[in-house]
Amino acid sequence: MKRNRWFFILVLAVLLLTSCGGTKDAGTGGGGKVDSKGNVTLEFWYALGGDSGKAIEDLVKQFNDTHPTIQVVATYQGNYTTAMAKVYSAITGNTLPNIAQLGGAPLLGTSGAIIPISDFVASDSSFNLDDFYPSFLEYNTAGGVLWTAPFNNSVPILVYNKDLFIAAGLDPDNPPQNTEELLVAAKALTKTDASGTPSQWGLNARDDTHWYLSTFFLENGAQIVSEDETQVLYNSPEAVEMLEMWSNWVNVDKVMPPNQHQEAQSDFLSGKLGMMFASTSLVSSIQTEASFKVGSTMFPAVGDVHKVPLGGGSLVIFKNDDERIRNASWEFVKFMISKDSSIYLTSHTGYIPIYKDATSWPEIQAIVEENPLRKAAFDSLPYAVAIPVFSALGNSDLALQNAVEQVELGTASPQQALDDAKTSVDHSIKTQFQVTP
Repeated sequence: MKRNRWFFILVLAVLLLTSCGGTKDAGTGGGGKVDSKGNVTLEFWYALGGDSGKAIEDLVKQFNDTHPTIQVVATYQGNYTTAMAKVYSAITGNTLPNIAQLGGAPLLGTSGAIIPISDFVASDSSFNLDDFYPSFLEYNTAGGVLWTAPFNNSVPILVYNKDLFIAAGLDPDNPPQNTEELLVAAKALTKTDASGTPSQWGLNARDDTHWYLSTFFLENGAQIVSEDETQVLYNSPEAVEMLEMWSNWVNVDKVMPPNQHQEAQSDFLSGKLGMMFASTSLVSSIQTEASFKVGSTMFPAVGDVHKVPLGGGSLVIFKNDDERIRNASWEFVKFMISKDSSIYLTSHTGYIPIYKDATSWPEIQAIVEENPLRKAAFDSLPYAVAIPVFSALGNSDLALQNAVEQVELGTASPQQALDDAKTSVDHSIKTQFQVTP
């Protein structure tokens, strides 16, 4: 699963509506217990399935094996949308766990149910935030507060079919590095049958189209939201230019099928698609399922500018009246985001390491040596940025997806589609509760 932002769009709507009329203090977590000997049992909810979920379960076991006085009970709660919905139900019922792994987690700051990670950091001299990429911390910040801890993160990349590259006369070891080269390759990869119907497409994106479009926005110098987070800014000329480019891929260059993003991965795996925008978190599964040689490279630059917005999940600590439970929760979070745990998660999933010096670690270098397909993800780390976590972020993601759909189907021009998106999202910002410390 990609851990981009589409997964919690619907939940954010519930989240923000709830917070509009919610209280500042949602009470304390209902989970966790301390026995007569002072041993602590914690409840941990997580939202990753498959191999990624297995990696989380392994990390929990490692923690339990090395912390005899703290034991963590981990429970899979479904995908990010389902897990967040369960969290909000638990807030209402005062049945929260102690820790959770969630997408869109910093926006829980409005609920009054979580403890800012910055509170724990301030009283723990052994923990140094400077060890992390600043963008990973920004990704977990809302309203100027570091609410959550970075954990499983991903960035967008380009994956491609090396066999189709060779058949089209392209160099499989020299994939496109910018949008100009991308279009050249997409044209070479697009094939039609005798009737003129496309039998093979050059380019497509998975259904989290807002993530990839936002990447192009940022690379072209457009802003997502104003500094004071009171309005979105992606109807600017720089943004419109990027949606125009996207529209042309579909309607002019004819290298991308219109509004078929849900089918993109299956088309790619069946050999009907040459290149696909995807998440680093999916690389391992795509490689396993493909019957051809898969290549990967950094997300195409606009000109020579690379900027890749982070996606993924974070760790949240819920309020609890018992200091022993709060302290034990922090010990667990520190373990889960430690260097060793980051190496383990990175090596067993498609997620990227969260530490600034990670690419110099022998363990991370060994991952690339064993599987060069992972290199694109690590090469992207210096270019990772965080889209500001503002109150209408979920609505914004949905509005941008709608804009993409409109231009692909020819129902709106790029300018009109982005003007409409801005109008809708700006209204949401004005009517939704802002994240405050």
